[in-house]
Amino acid sequence: MKRRNFIVLSALTAAAVSTPFLKCTNSDPALDKKLAIPQTLSQLLDETNIKDIGKKYGALYPNEYSLRTLEKQLAKNDEGKPFSSSTPETDIYTFLEKNISKDFETSNTVTLNGWILSLTEARQCALFSLMPQTK
Repeated sequence: MKRRNFIVLSALTAAAVSTPFLKCTNSDPALDKKLAIPQTLSQLLDETNIKDIGKKYGALYPNEYSLRTLEKQLAKNDEGKPFSSSTPETDIYTFLEKNISKDFETSNTVTLNGWILSLTEARQCALFSLMPQTK
């Protein structure tokens, strides 16, 4: 087999094998957006600073720094069941605020860019930093 044919066949095989997995994600953009907005921080910081904090978190915890992983960590209710895009925003925000308070009470915090944040807030910033730009 000629080298050129081998390269072409290899590329086509890779494309054929990976194509079915392109849409195999549970990630829900509407839910991601609800989870990614740290309510208190968004009143104090602009989008750029929140994204910078999120990227810093990603650098410190690269194993967690993906949309899917962060969504899994943030998108579970008290019973451990995942939220859906139909879950009311107020329920999601109430739950996240409760988790943030619990994180501070249990010293489950991290310092990023000079801010002491709950782990929940830091993960929200990380998720926000991974969200596609909408301009």
